[in-house]
Amino acid sequence: MDATTALADAPTAAQHSSGALKLLHMDDVFGMIFNIESATKAVQIALMILIGLIFVGIIVTLIKKISGKRMDSRTGGFLVKTVQYAGFALILINAFKIANIDLSALLGAAGIAGIALGFAAQTSVSNFISGIFLMYEKTFAEGDIVTVDDTTGVVFSIDALSVKLRTFDNRFVRIPNETLIKTNVINVTRFPLRRQNIKLTVTYNTDIERARTILLQTAAANPGVLRKPEPFFMVQSFGPNGIELFLGVWFANPDWEQANNGMYLDIKKNFDAAGIEFAYPTMTIYPKKS
Repeated sequence: MDATTALADAPTAAQHSSGALKLLHMDDVFGMIFNIESATKAVQIALMILIGLIFVGIIVTLIKKISGKRMDSRTGGFLVKTVQYAGFALILINAFKIANIDLSALLGAAGIAGIALGFAAQTSVSNFISGIFLMYEKTFAEGDIVTVDDTTGVVFSIDALSVKLRTFDNRFVRIPNETLIKTNVINVTRFPLRRQNIKLTVTYNTDIERARTILLQTAAANPGVLRKPEPFFMVQSFGPNGIELFLGVWFANPDWEQANNGMYLDIKKNFDAAGIEFAYPTMTIYPKKS
């Protein structure tokens, strides 16, 4: 019975021994992964990332202050984002070096992935390059009023791929940089002065000299109209509906809205007082002779 019992217990002892060996192997694996050296590297990587982020933040803050005084908003924003991306890339590369990770395989894979992404993101690349050209041209800055095709609004964001406008009826419009390169862009507020072009059509029985005098007097009475350059009057043509007149007056951009409305209201009031009539399209119908 003792021999039989010993033989029966032998497999159980072997199983316990095998389990102990497995535990020892697992401990060796955990020991290889979680040891003092790996913990030290993890701490070094964390400190390097923290210090790197603080350093990049300081550099970006200094660039924002300098660019705000010496550069337009588009150039400054582009420079800030470039420094941020470059800083993050350097932090990532140094983290791989501390962790003893071979970057050659990653760079090869990144090259292949870059080619694939390049084909897939041709539009984004085109917008990015177009943004660089717009940056050097300095066509507009944040706060300018621009017209692109049939859209007019205030520039409130200039990004690497697009420009965001807020229209005067408070709509959001995103315009890709590539579109801005290919389309005529009108910057309404680029220069400090702006001319208002007023076109009028009066009836053929109007005294043109009298109309001219009233228009120039109206311009002189408007406090927003500049004296230099002087208001400009011209008879444009004898149109099918009446005599077409032109009056050009100059305003400073901040006074544009008030002066524009004031000119039209005063012209209507003064023409009514002088008995000058505005012309409008008319049609004469002759009855058919029987």
